[in-house]
Amino acid sequence: MGDAPAVRFTTRLLRRPAEPVHGTMFVPVSAAPRAAVLLIGGSGGSEPSYVAEPLARAGIAALSVAYFARPGLPGQLRDISLAYFFSALEVLRDELPPGTPLAVLGMSRGSEAAMLTAIHSGVRTHGVLVTVPGNVVAGSWPPGGPAWLLDGRPLPYASHADLTDEDPSTLIPVERVPGPVFLLAAGADRVWPSAAMARALSRRLRQHGDPHGHVLLEYPGAGHGIGYLIPRLPAGLLPAELTDTDVDRAARAGAWPKAVQFIRRLGVPDPAGEFSERGPG
Repeated sequence: MGDAPAVRFTTRLLRRPAEPVHGTMFVPVSAAPRAAVLLIGGSGGSEPSYVAEPLARAGIAALSVAYFARPGLPGQLRDISLAYFFSALEVLRDELPPGTPLAVLGMSRGSEAAMLTAIHSGVRTHGVLVTVPGNVVAGSWPPGGPAWLLDGRPLPYASHADLTDEDPSTLIPVERVPGPVFLLAAGADRVWPSAAMARALSRRLRQHGDPHGHVLLEYPGAGHGIGYLIPRLPAGLLPAELTDTDVDRAARAGAWPKAVQFIRRLGVPDPAGEFSERGPG
């Protein structure tokens, strides 16, 4: 992002039942957005507006959504309809000039929703970013049922006890994402094996010809907290079980401008191979 001046933006709250989703829209006002991103958080269910706001300052429109534990939404990460995220993409698309490239960004458990939304939504997306991601459809949290519904039916899911089992029925078909994929993984993740699962996503993309290219950034010493992506986190954001280490902060500082650049390049021809796989961060 360099030292470019911050872009002014507007914010608009969306709340059910007046709106189809619970979230906040951030739209740059000084120029047409370079791209737009639907933001899906992790197992806390809250909306990641702390990422949406700096994206808007960088000239990228963003819609951050909550998807459970809010008024009008399910109480837990259980039986979440993917149609909810499809509706969010429609809301974001309709806010912007026609042809604005759209991406979905998912963090931790939200990575599953991000990839599945890009794969199954009728709204065309141009790329996906996932931080500390999973490569499988995991079950509900707390455990005991499905997390995600497609067309009203539960998707097959993996047990939290063995997420690396790789039952073919639970693997996310990431090769079907209609655009490049950005993977950010933590080598010292103590929440779940995001590095191993990000590598599995990368392998699957290569096995299927890597149709749109992908970026894999792995920070070996970083923990799950790098999934929050922005260099400096708001006070009180991290759950009690996570500690924001110097390594995590340095990893986010390195990954953030790369993520912004990835979003800005969506919808642009890629003759230089910007979306080719990269090694550790």
